[in-house]
Amino acid sequence: MNSRPRVVLGIAGGSGSGKSWLAREVAAAFPGRAAIVCHDWYYKDNGRLDGEASKKLNFDHPAALETPLMGRHLDLLTAGEAVDAPVYDYATHTRLQETRRVEPTPLLILDGILILHEKPLRARMNLSVFIEVPDDIRLARRVRRDTMERRVDLDETLRLYEEFVRPMHLRYVVPSSHHATWIWSQLDDKRFPELLIRDLKRRLDEKDEAVAA
Repeated sequence: MNSRPRVVLGIAGGSGSGKSWLAREVAAAFPGRAAIVCHDWYYKDNGRLDGEASKKLNFDHPAALETPLMGRHLDLLTAGEAVDAPVYDYATHTRLQETRRVEPTPLLILDGILILHEKPLRARMNLSVFIEVPDDIRLARRVRRDTMERRVDLDETLRLYEEFVRPMHLRYVVPSSHHATWIWSQLDDKRFPELLIRDLKRRLDEKDEAVAA
């Protein structure tokens, strides 16, 4: 069994801000010692809805996610137990039968637009980053991601942005930035990922030394 998490890092920000990129960069700096858990994995299953009903789904509202299940999984990981996290299909709005295995590691990275909005998730973090990126840049990135990775066409991506993404960003995501340990202005500070990784290494080393003592 791997080590129990000693540092839990949350990475938040608007859709298209680069949360997943930063999570992967950080995890890559700690091979075998870091795991990522995404809030997006915990979208509720909506596969039974017809076409018209599915268009009313607001994926950027806190109610769209099964956050209590994520919280239970984080507690298991913190206790040193592996979990089988859900897999969500964005094209069909379905939670698939298959799961993804997540093992406990010294560094646990949480990724999601609403993780700093959710108090139960904040309570499980030691540190957190909120990524600030201009709206037009985030929208362009979302269009590329949705069309290339999630099989969502351009018209649907723009509709979702206008009806749900932008208003929910202003209502929930932006205010949650006040809970972050660091606010990273991504376009202005290119060195932040390097400095974050350096800080995390120091913290993990200190905790390793404390455990060894």
